[in-house]
Amino acid sequence: MGTMTAAVFHEHGDRDVIQLEQKPIPQPAADEARIRVVACALNWLDVGIRRGPQFGAVPLPLTTGVDVSGVIDAVGAKVMGWRVGDAVTFYSLVTCGDCEFCRVGEVTVCPQHQIIGEHINGGLAEYTIVPARNLIAKPKRLSHVETAALPVASMTAWHMLITVARLLAGETVFIPGAGGGVASMGIQIANHAGATVIASTSTREKMERARGLGADHVVNYRDADWVEQVIGLTGGRGVDVAQDLVGAATWSNSLRTLARNGRLVVCGSHSGKSFDLRIPQIYHRQLSILGANGGTYNELRRCLELADQGLLRPVIDRVLPLSEIQEGHRILEEHDHFGKVVIQVAEGA
Repeated sequence: MGTMTAAVFHEHGDRDVIQLEQKPIPQPAADEARIRVVACALNWLDVGIRRGPQFGAVPLPLTTGVDVSGVIDAVGAKVMGWRVGDAVTFYSLVTCGDCEFCRVGEVTVCPQHQIIGEHINGGLAEYTIVPARNLIAKPKRLSHVETAALPVASMTAWHMLITVARLLAGETVFIPGAGGGVASMGIQIANHAGATVIASTSTREKMERARGLGADHVVNYRDADWVEQVIGLTGGRGVDVAQDLVGAATWSNSLRTLARNGRLVVCGSHSGKSFDLRIPQIYHRQLSILGANGGTYNELRRCLELADQGLLRPVIDRVLPLSEIQEGHRILEEHDHFGKVVIQVAEGA
C-alpha cells in the first residue's frame, strides 16, 4: 500500500534521536479511520516522552503527536457517520469504556487508558490511524494549522479551570507562564467564564500578548516582588484559583498567591517533581490542591465549538515543516515561544 514519511525515535534521549523515516502506510481496522495529516502541534508531552516517560514504558519505535488536524482518507468496514474526505481532528485518549471511572464519565483517570501519540503511534507522520469514536469534525472557520493548535491545550485548560477548580464568574485566577499553550488557552477560558485574570510571563512582548488574549493584569516573574504584585492586584486578599502546569519551579509561589480557601489546580511537572512544602500554610489558610489530568471528549468538543464561534482563538507561535521537527523540540525546551509550535505535514486549507 506504499510508504509514508514519519518522525520516529527508537530510543529515548536528546533531540537527535528523532529521525524522519519511511514507514508502511497504516491500514485501519474495522472500527478505525485513517487520517491524512495536514498539521500536528507539538506539546511538552512530545518532549517528555522523547526524554523518557514518567509513568511507565512506551512502545519503541514511536511516532508522537497528539494534536492533529487532517482529512479522512480511509475508513474501516464498521465505521458509521464518517466518510472519506471529512476534515477532522480527534480526542487523543483511548479508554476501556467499562471500568468504574469510564462508566461515570471520569475517563481521564481510566487505569487502562492509552494516549494516541504516546502509547499508540500519533500524528507526526503523513498518515495516522484513530478509533472512529474519537473523531471530531474540524471547526469550519479554522484552518488545519489553527485547529491543530487547539485540542490538548484547550481541553486541558477547560478541565483544570472549569471542571476541577470550578472557577466562577467574579473570581480571580492566577495563570503563570502565559506563553505556554495551556496557559494561553486558560487566559481565554477564564475570561470567557467571567473571572478576573492575572497572568505572569517573562518579557514585555509576552506581557502585551497575554493582555491581548484577555488577561486583566500581567506581571513579570523576573521581578523579585512579583508575588506581592499579584496579591496587591487583589487588594491584599489573594487569588481564588491558581492554574499551574510548570511544576516545582512555580508551585511554592503559586500557593503564596492564593487567598484563604483558595484552590491550586495542577497538571504538569516539567520543571521538577518535588519541592519543600510548608504544610501549615495548607491547613491554616484552608487551601485545596487539586489534580487535573487532560480533558474529556465533550470538553474538547465544547472548546472547538467556542473556537468555531470566534470565542476561543488558537495561539500559534510558528509553523514548521516536518523536516524541522528537532527544531520544534528545541523551541519548546528552551521556552522560546508564545503559544503553540505547529508542524505542517502537508498542504491543506
